[in-house]
Amino acid sequence: MNGAEAELALMLAAPLFDSRIALASTDPRRAYDVYPEEIAALGGAVDKRRREFAAGRMAARLALRDLGAPAMAVPVGDDRAPIWPPGLVGSITHTDVACLAVAAWEGEVAMLGLDLEPDQPLDEDLVREICTETERDWLAEQTQPGLAAKVIFSAKEAVYKAQYTRSRTLFGFDTLHVMPDLAGGAFAAEFRRDVPGFASGRRIDGKLVIGHGFILTAVAEPA
Repeated sequence: MNGAEAELALMLAAPLFDSRIALASTDPRRAYDVYPEEIAALGGAVDKRRREFAAGRMAARLALRDLGAPAMAVPVGDDRAPIWPPGLVGSITHTDVACLAVAAWEGEVAMLGLDLEPDQPLDEDLVREICTETERDWLAEQTQPGLAAKVIFSAKEAVYKAQYTRSRTLFGFDTLHVMPDLAGGAFAAEFRRDVPGFASGRRIDGKLVIGHGFILTAVAEPA
């Protein structure tokens, strides 16, 4: 079912999660079916977007199956976020060549976030938009600042997905300060201002890995 890149992304992600969390991959270049409840989210989407969406939903259902949950629809809410079945949390991410989904029971995992990016440097004109001044100071000390900036971007995406099920709040990149530990394969993200459910200074820890052409960041906070 998966292309080579999707299998590599799955191998890369697997060590970041424990047995409470189900992980699955699909190839967004292939065709998958979507459930009727999910179709409305596609609207007039182009073929590439349709394939990516369908691959994400298939990966989500594979993860749900591995948890022992029914292969249910994962529709899209008015806020464009996935609506996971009752009692479950999850996250979906994709690049052009690989899609990953994770899922867990709410009683075991409170927040779950996942982001997959190509291991290419962040566009230089986006660094100031995404990275705080303190983060930019850290980037200036790195041997590959563009790649390190992409790690910060990915970590903020993973944290945003994880916290959104609680806060239901849109915010910009400057709301989070990320401290990567590239050698240790980890990062810490700290809220710089109050967000519903998260006080300023609240820290969320995550994991990161770079390999097989990907950057992967993950948050899995126990219940």
